[in-house]
Amino acid sequence: MKRVIVLVGLKGSGKSTIGKLLENQLQIPFIRVEPIYLHVRNELGPTHPDLEREGFRAILAGLTQALARHDTICFETTGASQQTSWLLAELGRLADVLLVQVQADPAQCLERIHGRDASTHIPIADDNIERINAVAAQVTLPWAAVINNRGKLDAAAILDTIDALLRGQAD
Repeated sequence: MKRVIVLVGLKGSGKSTIGKLLENQLQIPFIRVEPIYLHVRNELGPTHPDLEREGFRAILAGLTQALARHDTICFETTGASQQTSWLLAELGRLADVLLVQVQADPAQCLERIHGRDASTHIPIADDNIERINAVAAQVTLPWAAVINNRGKLDAAAILDTIDALLRGQAD
């Protein structure tokens, strides 16, 4: 069975960093969904009424293509969008969806956002980040695993968590 690891957490919680770690260390392709969404945003315009829906449809298409080539893939989301439930349900028709909560402190998230490459992320003002993160902090899903990414990145603990998750799924 195909598997999709979904890293869910606040903006700036380290989901992309963790996804890259999984790709580099465990050879699990990390699908960057923000560039897909940015492409749709650039085509439709930032105020288009169907931007969110069309952006998520494009993300699903990209993830579906990746699943055609790989048994296991990974992507990230805040879970704050109303389209998230739809996306997870659609992915559930294609693969086992493994939801991984990435925990981080909001203040550290904001620091991380200010220090990252803005060209690969959806441009959002600090007040909107706080609003999105307030919604994302309330997301409750059936977590398959939890990663504590407060403070310094603990690569070994993260890799152990994901390895145990995948071994549990193989049984």
